[in-house]
Amino acid sequence: MKYQIPVKDVMNKKLVFVEPETDIREIAKIIKKKKIGCVLVKNEHIKGIVTTRDIVYKYLAQGIGKCARDIMTKPLITISPTVNIEDAAAIMVKNKIERLPVMHFRKVIGVISTNDILKVEPELYKNLLEGIKIGKGALAEKDIDIGVCDSCGAYSDDLKEVNGQWLCPDCREE
Repeated sequence: MKYQIPVKDVMNKKLVFVEPETDIREIAKIIKKKKIGCVLVKNEHIKGIVTTRDIVYKYLAQGIGKCARDIMTKPLITISPTVNIEDAAAIMVKNKIERLPVMHFRKVIGVISTNDILKVEPELYKNLLEGIKIGKGALAEKDIDIGVCDSCGAYSDDLKEVNGQWLCPDCREE
């Protein structure tokens, strides 16, 4: 079954940004106060994402770091707003992540999470969680090409070769 719902229809548009030097304890307070699962790390450009999992696994469990830069997940894996949620789920499974920033014209416009998918497609969510936990299943087998854009350096799930360069949708439109 193909889930034709685009990411833009399910993503969370309430974004919170922090600087790379933001203290991890401050990030934890922001996450708790705003009742969110992640913050995006940026100065002039998006640098990474800090999730509750990063705080628990890296900072608390391993004693890594003092600020966002030390524990953020990078390079950032992103998705286009027009991609359907099944493909978003496949990217999450392949990369064992629970959140994908949504990029449009080199700007983050939202974040889609496993919980967002749960709200609209419970059956897909079940497969998604199983795939993230064990790295197997139909979603993990999907052929999703992701990589780094040769122009902007961002991760993309939709690279195409243009004049010998692999470009994301935003860079192809320029």
